Amino acid sequence: MTDSYFLEYSPPVGSIPFASLTVTYVSNVADEKVATDLKKLAGKWIARYPVPVMASAFNRHGDLIDLENVRPISHLTAILDEGKPRYRWELLEDEEFPEELKSPEYLIKIYSDLNYRTQSEVSAQAQENLKPIQTAKRLLIVWSVVVPVAIVLLEFFSPVWLSVIALVYSFWKAYQQWLKMTGRKKKSDRELEREKDSSLKEHHHYHCKLNPDGFLRLKVENFQKVEENQIQKKYDSISTRK
Repeated sequence: MTDSYFLEYSPPVGSIPFASLTVTYVSNVADEKVATDLKKLAGKWIARYPVPVMASAFNRHGDLIDLENVRPISHLTAILDEGKPRYRWELLEDEEFPEELKSPEYLIKIYSDLNYRTQSEVSAQAQENLKPIQTAKRLLIVWSVVVPVAIVLLEFFSPVWLSVIALVYSFWKAYQQWLKMTGRKKKSDRELEREKDSSLKEHHHYHCKLNPDGFLRLKVENFQKVEENQIQKKYDSISTRK
């Protein structure tokens, strides 16, 4: 990490026969400098872990930096050729990568200094993470199916006095609504706030319909700003750990 960028390195995963190196810049930088940085960083990582690596650069908005005005493509692939790194500004075919990269045992040996989890461990953790979702699903079924059925049965078998209470409650709710509609009952702060929010949404929706192109530009700007803030936060969190 430097004052202008941070990087993320990911070992090969699944059928992908190369490691991935992403360099994210938090300030403006010339394309030639980006290309030089990618070559330097890819060389460092392939020297540390002798695995082909594809390097790409992104700007502070999270968009891929287009290097095709200074290099053939925007991605650099570094491979080992007789123990020395060779850099290719092109996408390689799978057949050009070493066959042993498909072996988990081979990769575990190379990345022996990193913490890792096996597929069975990942599956077990996934099952554990699903338990709260399954519990919530059961509760939803109870609330959506069991509770309504119970209410219907209760209404069918309920005594007369319970029906009278329900009728009185309905009249009371109607009376409260009449008071609100005739202005005899002041609205609560929460109701006023809800009406204000609804009015603002209708106002915004009206103007968005009048100028859809402007609304689209605003959405794009907002998305870019959110992405920029997330990248800056990641950069800042890495800075504090240095």
